[in-house]
Amino acid sequence: MRERGRTRRPPPRPVPRDQHESAFGSILTELVGRLPGALAAALVDLHGETVDYAGTDPYAVRLAAAHWRIVLNDTGSQPSLAMPRWITVRATRASYAIHTLPEGYALVLVLSRGAGVPGPRRAIGACMRLLAAEAGWALGGAADWYPVDVASDARRRPQAILLEAGPRSLDVLGAVASGLAHRDRGWRVRTDNGVEATLVREPGGFWYVDEPLAAGFAPAAGGGAEESR
Repeated sequence: MRERGRTRRPPPRPVPRDQHESAFGSILTELVGRLPGALAAALVDLHGETVDYAGTDPYAVRLAAAHWRIVLNDTGSQPSLAMPRWITVRATRASYAIHTLPEGYALVLVLSRGAGVPGPRRAIGACMRLLAAEAGWALGGAADWYPVDVASDARRRPQAILLEAGPRSLDVLGAVASGLAHRDRGWRVRTDNGVEATLVREPGGFWYVDEPLAAGFAPAAGGGAEESR
């Protein structure tokens, strides 16, 4: 019997969008669903204009994106500082994370007050990579993690990666202990076609693999949460 595992939390009821959702918006929506405590995300240009966004209040998202783009510009202009790769801020009513992207663009995240301030998390790295691919940017130094769907056993150990072409069964070679955050679980695995990779399960049932698509892993569109057996 197949039982649906823990899935991403449903988003709050949104205010009607004030623009058509582009491919960037879909990528940002996926990020908001995967990142604990995320309320909104925006792709903003050098001048503070929002290219697209995900969130429940378009005006508030655009305002936050423009403000934090200015903060990022001011920080990078300080003689004693190099251009930061990301900035995180914990405020009274919310937290914020701003990540730099090529050609003057930035990713701005609005999080709930108790969500903490994420640094370079896998979900953020995967989002930045997808944004760069959509825009045609060369994104150096981004974490190479790819969201995937995984079937697992009763102990939540991975059994198969669920691809568009069908499942790829896995042999677990061993557990991964280093480089993982609290409550993350990781395994070194080998697929039935001989590809070795590291799989990580984050809280919420979200899985990531460290091999690129060309190496034999072709995640389903918008790869999501765990399915268990």
